[in-house]
Amino acid sequence: MMRAVIGCAAALASAAVCAVLAVSAQPAGKPVLRRAEWVKRGIVMASNMEALSFIRRRGGQAEYMAEEWHKDHTEAAILALKRQGINAVMINLHKGAGLKAEAEDIEEARRYVELAHRQGLKVGGYIGGSIFYETLFAEEPDAVNWVQRDEYGRPIYYTDTQTFRMMPDRNHPGYREFMRRVLKLGIADLKMDFIHFDQLMWWRVPYSSYTKLDDEMFRDYVRGKYSREDMKLRFGYPEMPGLELPRFGPVAAPLTGFSEIRNPSLQEMALFKASSLAARYGEYDEYIHTFNPNAMLMGNPTMDLESNNGLVYGVDLAQLMEHGDMLSSEDGNEPHWTDDGRLITRIRTYKAGRALGQSIVCWQQDPRVLGQPAIQHLKGTPALRLAEALAYNDRNLGFVAGLDVGNEPLPADAQRYVDFFWKQAPLLTNTRPLADVAVLRSFASVEFNAPKVIPVVTLFEQSLIQAQLPFGLIYDRHLSDLSPYKVVVLANQDALSDRQVEALRRYVQRGGGLVATDSSSLMNHWRQRRRQFGLADVLGMDEPPPEGAANTPVRHNFGKGRVVYIPRVEPAVAPPRAAFHFRFPNSYWKLPRNHADLIAAVRWAAWDKLRAEVDAPAWVTMELAEQRPSGTWLLHLLNYRPEAPVSDIVARLRLPEGAKLKTARLLTPDEAGERKLTSSGHGEAIVLKLPPLKLYQLAVLELEHP
Repeated sequence: MMRAVIGCAAALASAAVCAVLAVSAQPAGKPVLRRAEWVKRGIVMASNMEALSFIRRRGGQAEYMAEEWHKDHTEAAILALKRQGINAVMINLHKGAGLKAEAEDIEEARRYVELAHRQGLKVGGYIGGSIFYETLFAEEPDAVNWVQRDEYGRPIYYTDTQTFRMMPDRNHPGYREFMRRVLKLGIADLKMDFIHFDQLMWWRVPYSSYTKLDDEMFRDYVRGKYSREDMKLRFGYPEMPGLELPRFGPVAAPLTGFSEIRNPSLQEMALFKASSLAARYGEYDEYIHTFNPNAMLMGNPTMDLESNNGLVYGVDLAQLMEHGDMLSSEDGNEPHWTDDGRLITRIRTYKAGRALGQSIVCWQQDPRVLGQPAIQHLKGTPALRLAEALAYNDRNLGFVAGLDVGNEPLPADAQRYVDFFWKQAPLLTNTRPLADVAVLRSFASVEFNAPKVIPVVTLFEQSLIQAQLPFGLIYDRHLSDLSPYKVVVLANQDALSDRQVEALRRYVQRGGGLVATDSSSLMNHWRQRRRQFGLADVLGMDEPPPEGAANTPVRHNFGKGRVVYIPRVEPAVAPPRAAFHFRFPNSYWKLPRNHADLIAAVRWAAWDKLRAEVDAPAWVTMELAEQRPSGTWLLHLLNYRPEAPVSDIVARLRLPEGAKLKTARLLTPDEAGERKLTSSGHGEAIVLKLPPLKLYQLAVLELEHP
């Protein structure tokens, strides 16, 4: 056992070279794998990942459920999916009960893969992230040791209602080997085309894993990162032989009263969990490619940008997306405009994937098709969900339906958008966003001071979204190369390493723009307070103004760049109270009171030379992208109040130096054919007046490059 522990820890120690807070000068980069070409050509998915045996074990199903389930797995249903534009299907591979217990389900999956492949559909295998101990412990006696346990040695269960499911310790060598058997079954034996890992996370703190193995790996992880001298600086002592994952005592979640995480071992716990989760995901990525170079990998890591999931669940999106092809998201921010003037979107989720070179698979099903009463509250229409994916995602529309769509057609408006996606697939795949503004989400800031940081960064992003300014998200690793951006936004990114501070300083000196708020750069990457802002010379001030001082933006030139410091982002609605597991749900997403100051600061820092600006109401959003390798620009526009078409929209575009506009045309699923657009202006600055926007428009701008 100890040999296996040391081997695991050594792998984590090597990965720790690019750990989040270390901020290596070079991004870690993806493994050298041949990524699946079929993924790049476009994906529209259907999903029914639940095995028949699991539905029965869960209970509560209709008595005719088995008949409906089998009907959804017929060749006739597959043909209907194909006719409706679905080209990939996710079904169950292993829910967690064991290969013998799920033998009938596995054989059904084999039959389904053969039927789907005959029709040219790709099929993926769903792997659940839990252990059904009632059956698996009998099949695999060692599995009793694969279970996550709390600090008192008690197993961690999935939910209060599904007590037959325990959460596995993903680092246990026995569980890792079992997963390899499952992966080999799916890719090599059943000939599945992709794998999907559900519950790709650790269970929430304090209900997390505290086995002897976990503590030993954690100690080795920390020792692998720090020399004796650095251990003393980090923890106070050059050696800590008794270091273990932090315990919490007799408390119950949710933990309250937390604002800032200062305890070094608690910070390192989150980093260790994130590093080890990414390492497991990466090794499975490499393993499936030994059987099929064109296999695709995806997972569901609880992709919630309004919460500190890195601390609570050990999820660091930047590390995870070094591997795999896509992530799935259960983003519950159903796109719509509220009566009290809030714009609710999934834009951040899509932008997180774009920042890291991947697309995101969201659940787009209409409640009627999905058949789950728990989501009957959905506000948006199927067309609006799909339009959002067209504009902000790349390569895929998400899970458009359950398998039962083969027996019950997609709603007409959803079908229209699926048809549009395939008709325009050459334009809508292999694109990159043209973002002038980058909003940093630093792990040490967002995860370890969530109640003070998440509201600020979320509201700044909300301002950019509703002001129709082209922006993207960036993470710690992106600070090594900020050249694609005109402006970087530090929305209370209070904890930055010396290396990060220097990267930002160089960026501004060379002509970049910077907008910083609140306490940005006041802490180092260990959350130790500096004597003054790390970026004091860049910001032109030493520290935040005293509480109650005027919230006046301060403009400043530094080197060739422009800098604006804004003391506070002012919420229109008071944020939730501080908690260990902090969430900033969309009920708080009203534009900040100083929205106008934030947008004016970004424009000024960019020398008023943003590539695209749109004059439209606050419920209209814009995304600018480039089709590779043609260089064609794509301007997406969405109306989140589709019942009220918007007229007189004007787009002002600044083309690349020396480029000229050859043709401009407008496409929309809401009308047949296309319209030619006329432009005004001269040289690289052009103005487009767009026709009334019902829900979604795509302006295609073909450029003549020098």
